[in-house]
Amino acid sequence: MAAGPSALPMKAFAAFILRGPGQAASVACATLLLASVMPLPPLAWLSAGVLALVMLQLGPVGYALATGVGVLALTAAGWLVLGHGLIVAGVALAAWLPAGLIALVLHRRARLDDTLLAACALGWLLVIGFHVVLDAPTEWWRAALLEYMPPERIEAELGVSAARMREFIERGAPLMTGMLGASVVLGSICSVLLARWLQAGLYHPGAFGAEFRGLRLGRVAATILAVLCGLALALPLPLLDGLTFVALAVYLFQGLAVAHGVVAGRQMGVAWLVGLYVLGLLALPQMVLALALVGVADAWLDFRARTQAG
Repeated sequence: MAAGPSALPMKAFAAFILRGPGQAASVACATLLLASVMPLPPLAWLSAGVLALVMLQLGPVGYALATGVGVLALTAAGWLVLGHGLIVAGVALAAWLPAGLIALVLHRRARLDDTLLAACALGWLLVIGFHVVLDAPTEWWRAALLEYMPPERIEAELGVSAARMREFIERGAPLMTGMLGASVVLGSICSVLLARWLQAGLYHPGAFGAEFRGLRLGRVAATILAVLCGLALALPLPLLDGLTFVALAVYLFQGLAVAHGVVAGRQMGVAWLVGLYVLGLLALPQMVLALALVGVADAWLDFRARTQAG
């Protein structure tokens, strides 16, 4: 089946990335630099997704070459422009490596469920590592937030009362490690899914949609998340909150897979999905929780099979 006109630019884009390590590195570096100027998460996801595509198609050696070229280029640019090349290289690796690691799982296993579970494990390692390295992560975050968001300056510049800002920092500090882990996992999964979509568009048009709609993380993972949520509600421990946030970020994609599967099964039209994503942007925390709970419930209720049966 021939690709439609809208698919042709993306196929050309993917083909250019896979032409060699220099091409992949140039796109990854350009989008990462653009993300530093315009702090939009999708630009950073695209940067990591470019290298994740190299991992999926060319494997670890190709990925290492493209990433190495990109890191060297950014290091040189950092020394010339800022005088801090190693810092720039560290930022690049922090942006690229998490997606590269979970893309390696997809390259080896060729299963989205294993890939998302690996992303969850990576996020949990990050959260646990934060608690191991820092004796008091909450205190560390509280000090960092007070330094970078001084309540008195915020009050003077934005009109938000200093007392309200201090209350916000006190409530947010215990949750920051979990939010960091969840954001890393969320961005890495988005990057790898983007890479998988580009790969499928280039070699197997239409395959990504069916693969994503069929995503199932299984009852064991759903049970673990349910237990974690219960423990986090019963025991106000930042570590439990962090592990729960990471798992909810992963199950967001399971919920989205269910939504895509139901819409496709019912032939409801793309407008329903557009509405879902718009609602998600307008009410992000609530929609993450709602979609994650749908994903958990699907482990036992199998909404997609019921849709097909109906």
